[in-house]
Amino acid sequence: MNAPAVQAGLPGIKAKSHYTPEDVQKAEQVLDWLEKYKQPRAWLAKKASLPSGTLSQVLSGKYVSSPTKQLNQLLSVLDTETERMKDGTPDYVVGSVHKLLNVVCDRTRKQQNFGVITGYVGIGKTRFCVEYQKANPLTLVIEVSPSMTPGVFMDELLEKLNNAVPHGLSAKFKEIKRILKGTNYLILVDEAEKMSGSAMEYLRRIRDTAQVGVVLVGTEKLTALIKPKHGPFQQIYSRVGMWPKTIETITRDDADDIVRRTLTASELPDDLLETLWAYCEGSARMLTENLLPALRDFGIAYNKPLSAELMHAIANKVLFMERPRAQGAR
Repeated sequence: MNAPAVQAGLPGIKAKSHYTPEDVQKAEQVLDWLEKYKQPRAWLAKKASLPSGTLSQVLSGKYVSSPTKQLNQLLSVLDTETERMKDGTPDYVVGSVHKLLNVVCDRTRKQQNFGVITGYVGIGKTRFCVEYQKANPLTLVIEVSPSMTPGVFMDELLEKLNNAVPHGLSAKFKEIKRILKGTNYLILVDEAEKMSGSAMEYLRRIRDTAQVGVVLVGTEKLTALIKPKHGPFQQIYSRVGMWPKTIETITRDDADDIVRRTLTASELPDDLLETLWAYCEGSARMLTENLLPALRDFGIAYNKPLSAELMHAIANKVLFMERPRAQGAR
């Protein structure tokens, strides 16, 4: 028979419940992790493939049977996430791309019109959306799935607003307008080029009737959809207040800052910085997800001196990358 559970920091768990002392401890570990890293329960539920309701019951001590399996599953996810934080992925660096996109978002929120942000793959658009939302709570980030329909789009908006989702497109539209009208919300639509034409039209009507700002974020393909003055999205084009030139790469200074933050060093060999810049070709994703983790795992982990030649060797033998012919300039 299981030993009675102590209540500890989980007041919802009764002394004679099916929660063992080990279960209580594990639940507290999960809650402490979420608090430390400022992550919501909904994020963890998605990562662990658990229904939000189940996760809430498990962590509040109200699960109807033994929660050991679910708690082990949650801790396994958090262990992986903790390791991922150590694998060379840097803390967010507020560089030139962020500063430009921040101006677009703030201005669009104030003017309550449309803004458009376009950039090549890998410059950090999606990460910007996440970080901007963290710093600006009245921001709704919608990640578009291929050919997102109006119904799915409005469902996601209502869920982000923690609102019940009514049936029917008309009812959903009216509910969104009711909630947003008179507020200072900004809607950030990531990968907007994938949104269906009908969903885009509903988005325009939401902006018009609720009077909130909307920023469309996407690759250069978004330009081809919105830019034509007599194209299918002419009404959106006419409402755009800010639309910077398509961003092709991060800057060399941005890349250097990312490297220094990741490797926790203010002084690094110039030839190493030059080599990393040449390999990443201006892509923040290549730098943070491939080059720097490989340098950590196959160089720093073995206490090898950091150098350009070490990076060349790792790029060749681990990442199967060809040596750059020329090193780029700032």
